[in-house]
Amino acid sequence: MNSAAKRDWLALGCALAAVAIWAWWMSATRVAAQEGIAPLDVALMRYAIPALLLIPVWLRTWHKLKLAPLWSIVAMLGWGAPFLWLVTASLKESSVVYFATIVPCTMPLFAVIAEIVFFKQRLTKSQVIGYTTISVAATLVILNAFLGGGASLLSIGLMFLAAAGWACYVVAFRHTGLSAAEAAAWVCTVSTIVIMIIKLALGGALLPLTKEQLIFNAFAQGFLSGFVAVIVYTVAIGRLGPARAASFSILIPMLASFFAWIWLGEVPTGFNLVALLLGTIGVAIINGMFTLQKVK
Repeated sequence: MNSAAKRDWLALGCALAAVAIWAWWMSATRVAAQEGIAPLDVALMRYAIPALLLIPVWLRTWHKLKLAPLWSIVAMLGWGAPFLWLVTASLKESSVVYFATIVPCTMPLFAVIAEIVFFKQRLTKSQVIGYTTISVAATLVILNAFLGGGASLLSIGLMFLAAAGWACYVVAFRHTGLSAAEAAAWVCTVSTIVIMIIKLALGGALLPLTKEQLIFNAFAQGFLSGFVAVIVYTVAIGRLGPARAASFSILIPMLASFFAWIWLGEVPTGFNLVALLLGTIGVAIINGMFTLQKVK
């Protein structure tokens, strides 16, 4: 890490903006779910708008897509429409703090399991501790749900499936040769096509929403989360490097819970906070923010 990168305030600002948007997006999706907006409609707004705005990106990357392994393209698209459907459905009955603990924190756990099984990845001692900490956090969340902690077991299960879908994307993305913006452009485009086909098959209105719902969700889901956050995160990656940019993701769980508390009045319990803290620490460890040193 050179001194110029350390002083790159634009890159740091872009990274912080991206994680703040994605953290706030969880509360926006919770609002959509509570208002009864169908998960398919939320997914359409999330992907159709950036698909249009990112046309210049995905049109010029066709040659890269042809060179990528077929399995990586298929797996990468698991982060598309299925992911948004699972997110919206899970947030209908459970608060954001559960989602913030499970999905961002356990996604690396699912990803490393895939890397170990399919690519024989070996873990360092620090990574083992990090993944173990995340596993403890996930266990606490499940236990809390069993004890009637304000979340249904079904919604918790959907959150774990969403984390697994996100992990498919992360693992596959590393083998495609695409940039963050290019991968997002293709996921948005293909997801939009799939959703439109389903919509046409089901019949009915394209987006059965009120004017206020349409404007808010198009802005929150499509423009902010699907387009702006992707662009600023791509800038951060280009100037800071993938590893350092990814390290900002540890802020997402805490920020998401904070936004839900301020905006939605969802006050986390002490049990929730312990699980959230453990999950965040685990992600920080596997991102290399803490290292184990021998005591002499």
